[in-house]
Amino acid sequence: MGRCRTEIEKVKDNIKYWMDSGFPREFLEFFFKWALLNLYYSKISNQKCEVYRVLDFGKKHEDLFDYVEDHARELVKKECVGEGLEAAPPSRWVKTATLQLRRKLGIDTERVCATCRSEKRRKCCEVKTEEYEFGRMEALMRILYQIRCNLFHGGKTEWGRDQMKRNQCLVETGNKIVTIILEKLVRS
Repeated sequence: MGRCRTEIEKVKDNIKYWMDSGFPREFLEFFFKWALLNLYYSKISNQKCEVYRVLDFGKKHEDLFDYVEDHARELVKKECVGEGLEAAPPSRWVKTATLQLRRKLGIDTERVCATCRSEKRRKCCEVKTEEYEFGRMEALMRILYQIRCNLFHGGKTEWGRDQMKRNQCLVETGNKIVTIILEKLVRS
């Protein structure tokens, strides 16, 4: 009961912080732009589960990757996007997508992993990868979807200085990518 109480108090502190200080502009922008993208990928896919609609979008729009490649590179040159708060490791699917995208972009995974927080690196080593080959855009969409899930479900709202800085960086890069995608979609 005590551990649960402590976690609830952390959540309350987090809520109070954001209610008092206001949500960062880049987070609000990402929420809105993702909602616009959701309109599109939900219409082009008959998949029931949202993550599969997102992946379907990536498969059907592999051609968009060339426009976002530099930003995708920026995203995967950093520590993997975790599944939740603080030093949470990535899910199996996000780890697979990240490793494959790094390989396709010629990024040295060992060098990137050497810069990860030790606690996260230790947890990540225990995460298995999937037997699945992502396309470049599909892999990128899976990573972006994790950022979206973390924001929507509260996993990227920590306000501690270092973690907040990292979260803002992930969201800013995600915003750049989603903006380009939306612009290309409406012009095609």
